[in-house]
Amino acid sequence: MAQDSAAASHPQSAAAHTRANVRAHTPAYQAYQILHVAFTIAPLLAGADKFFHFMVNWDQYLSPLAVRVLPVSAHTFMRAVGVVEIIAALIVAVAPAVGGWIVGLWLCGIVLNLLSIPGYFDIALRDVGLALGAFALARLATEFDRR
Repeated sequence: MAQDSAAASHPQSAAAHTRANVRAHTPAYQAYQILHVAFTIAPLLAGADKFFHFMVNWDQYLSPLAVRVLPVSAHTFMRAVGVVEIIAALIVAVAPAVGGWIVGLWLCGIVLNLLSIPGYFDIALRDVGLALGAFALARLATEFDRR
């Protein structure tokens, strides 16, 4: 009841609250929520799996060109990649307007790596689509992120 009297005494804040509720049910906001959850969970899982290889042996996705110039083994490098992906996921979780750009650019780097491996062009194409989704998240976050 106190809330009703507060809203009545401040009609502009009540109207703003109503607009915020309506906006939260728009397709654009729902798309933002889907992308926010997806680009938090996916890099977190992929990053953690670099240590366990439950989903796939990630070392196979490292370009032979990169393997030749790295000062560490492919497996060690991919573990470092896993740490970066976990950190990127955490940034997306708390600051999607920034994290979306980080994940998108990271995916572009993965695409360049994959393009240097014959037979992985389909995965490179998929990662281009993921990068575009991450960039879309970053843009939508400027509108919908409440921080």
